[in-house]
Amino acid sequence: MLSQVDFYKENLEKEIQRVKLLQYYFMDDVNLQQLAFLPESLDDYGKAQSILQVQQHLKSIASSSSYIISASAYIPSIDRVISSSAFESSIPYEEFNALDVNAYNSKSAQTIYWNKRLFLSISNLSNTPIDTQSKDKKKPAYIIALELNLRVLEDALKQFNNYNDGGALLVDHRNNFVLTSTNNAEENSTVSEYVKTAVKTAKSGSKNIKIMDKSYWMIYTSSDYLGITLSKFVPESEVLKAFEKYSNWFWIFTATAILLILIYSFSTYRIIYKPLSLLVKAFRKMEKGDLNISITHKSDNEFRYLYDAFNKMVDKFGTLIEQVYKQKILAQNAQLKQLQTQIVPHFLYNSYFILHRMVIDEDNDNAARFSQQLGTYLKFITRSGSDEVTLVSEIEHARIYAEILSMRFASRMKIEFEPTPEEYSSIRVPRLIIQPIIENALEHSLENKASGGILSISFLKSEKALNVVVEDNGNGLNDQELEALQKSLIEKDHMDEVETTGIKNIHRRLQYSMGNDSGLLFSRSDLGGLKVTVQIAL
Repeated sequence: MLSQVDFYKENLEKEIQRVKLLQYYFMDDVNLQQLAFLPESLDDYGKAQSILQVQQHLKSIASSSSYIISASAYIPSIDRVISSSAFESSIPYEEFNALDVNAYNSKSAQTIYWNKRLFLSISNLSNTPIDTQSKDKKKPAYIIALELNLRVLEDALKQFNNYNDGGALLVDHRNNFVLTSTNNAEENSTVSEYVKTAVKTAKSGSKNIKIMDKSYWMIYTSSDYLGITLSKFVPESEVLKAFEKYSNWFWIFTATAILLILIYSFSTYRIIYKPLSLLVKAFRKMEKGDLNISITHKSDNEFRYLYDAFNKMVDKFGTLIEQVYKQKILAQNAQLKQLQTQIVPHFLYNSYFILHRMVIDEDNDNAARFSQQLGTYLKFITRSGSDEVTLVSEIEHARIYAEILSMRFASRMKIEFEPTPEEYSSIRVPRLIIQPIIENALEHSLENKASGGILSISFLKSEKALNVVVEDNGNGLNDQELEALQKSLIEKDHMDEVETTGIKNIHRRLQYSMGNDSGLLFSRSDLGGLKVTVQIAL
């Protein structure tokens, strides 16, 4: 029953805290502060609009909780009370002064009981003295007060009391008033005195009390935030009635439960714990690197299936270790090799020489564009993030690289670049799989062409794959050379081999990341040179 009392108290605290937050938020309302501090800046229409806006805000606060009767703003500068439940009126200063007694730095709910009414009150802090020990306190610029509905609180106490001849009380220690669920004045007064005495030694608990020669159990809990104690008193006979009625059944069920627990524990140990423990031990051996393990199970049940699956997993694990190890070596080697081969000195020298000539020639627009492209290129090359990027990022990097080269070889070749298909832009692919192919075409196919060179990058879509085609019209390869080039991609490297060609590296990374249906294909281009197809399985 104590948990029930605590639950009710915590719910009441949370509701009051929520309402207090609405009060605090409303303190910074623009319309409210204009009326309080700058009423002379508003004409009659503006003042009426501000009052209407304040009243609408107060109505929303009042309607947010069933515990609130009304919400009001007391504004001395215009001598008005704006209320959610009535038209504006002059300030009743007796009520105003009663509501302006709350502690400004208090962390409590700051409830005020006045004239048989309960309020939550907040005064404007900006116009009150910081020194709380000062005897002369200035009048606040405005007060926001919420009147709580005592009838709703009493109804909640009645619902809270679910025993015959029992009751519930809410004792407010700060304001010295009591709410009850019953009309028995003598009974309520006696319980109230018990509560006030009990909270002096403990904030919550239970106690056996006597009311008019009848035994009751009193359960109580206190709230420092609300300054109240919530109490429930129940006749002792009601509490013990259920225990007396079901005591024999209780012991029968207890004995049966203990027997079932013992049987279940033994069965669990034999059927589940022992096989599971064996499996865990096998996993621990595997964690230590021992792959020469195999476990068997005599019974034909789920554990036998798990053991067989475990044995198969161990068998495959050795193969997977080799594949993963090789993939990591290739990925690391690819990153090191690309960083070493892409940022080559002659590329930087040539790029800065082109930029230097643009600056001397005062070709500012091209110089700005060229320097931006060069910076973007170097940022992509040197970043140490994920090994995978989106296809649109990879193609964009290759396009920037091609545009940089087009400025260098503008008179010797033409570079044709198709846009990335929008539906495939977000596909994630290994980094640097297109630019090295473009670089290879320039170095081995188009480097010696004095004019008329063509480098084309295009896309071919199919149901199962997206092909990125890089082709040129450079020096053609014969059939034997094409066959040898394609064959080199499928040759297996030794595990201790560190160096590998850039093209083969791209092919391997594509297969490891995108599947065996991905990779590079070499063929003769219709332009007369080499055609490299980067096949990306979907």
